[in-house]
Amino acid sequence: MLIKLIASHLAYLLFFALPCSIALANPLKVIEFDKGFLAELPNLRNAKIAFIDLSAKKLDPKITITNLEGDLLESFSIPSDRYSPEWTNWGPGISYDVKKQSIWFLSPQVGLTEFNLNGEALQKINFPKASHQVQITPEETWVMPYSWDTKEDAQISEVDINGKVLFQWRGKDFVEKSALANSVAPTQPRSYTATTSAVKTSAGNYYLSMSQKDLIIKINKDGEVLWQQEVSTRPHTLVVKGDTLVGYTARSPNRLILMNDDCRCFKEVTVDEMVGGKTRTRSLSLQYLGKGLWFTSGVSGLYILNDEGKIYWKLQHDGLQGRPIGFHSAVLFNN
Repeated sequence: MLIKLIASHLAYLLFFALPCSIALANPLKVIEFDKGFLAELPNLRNAKIAFIDLSAKKLDPKITITNLEGDLLESFSIPSDRYSPEWTNWGPGISYDVKKQSIWFLSPQVGLTEFNLNGEALQKINFPKASHQVQITPEETWVMPYSWDTKEDAQISEVDINGKVLFQWRGKDFVEKSALANSVAPTQPRSYTATTSAVKTSAGNYYLSMSQKDLIIKINKDGEVLWQQEVSTRPHTLVVKGDTLVGYTARSPNRLILMNDDCRCFKEVTVDEMVGGKTRTRSLSLQYLGKGLWFTSGVSGLYILNDEGKIYWKLQHDGLQGRPIGFHSAVLFNN
């Protein structure tokens, strides 16, 4: 009888302990870590990375937070009313608010939600016509592109904390006057310009990546086009320094076009990731870290690399391996 009671008690403990052990399992793996770059950028020693985690099939998307060691620091679900299931795989964005030390999540067809680093929702800005990227400016405004645009939509919006529109630009007249041809985008047949990135500069100008038109443009606060550059193929995420474009991502294949500080010229790095026997593409995140180093997200990994393509750090997620969904939007930050 005593043996049966002990066995029963052990089974009871295992029954309840097993789900906990599964929940605590860490799917993140650092497979490359050349710590030499930390001597150049010691402020990155305590860096954290937050990314939109789509690894759990048929469940809510999550925001997962890790560090350079690959520790699973936090992982929390996005409330069902703060994202659109139709657009979960296409166009959510994420950004870090340095002043408030919080994370902002952008869902197309819904808008912005702010979370603290423990996953508690703090506030929301309903703004359905925005996607892919959110820039938090020093003036505490939010700049967002809109990739799923029609002819009548704004390709860029800047709003305040109350969702009041401070600036918008509609590119219909510019596009029709320029007679720009469409890029091939089978997953975006309804997009007019597929503007996937919009960034405000320190001078108050704006850069936009019109992916459907294979074009990057710069406009001023009056909406005048100051500069434009055709890109092959499909520019996505833009990075500016001051009032200058210093880097951007493009697709087919996934590429990073990065400004080299020495030659003051752009160098191209291909992020070649094979998934299921095919080279997959995603709209990559991109941040300049300093000293010629960049942070970016791919299909099968998150990376820190230089403009020669040397990888100093790479992280993978077991739940995303072999799946073209890959890493989506990600942001590296210190807090």
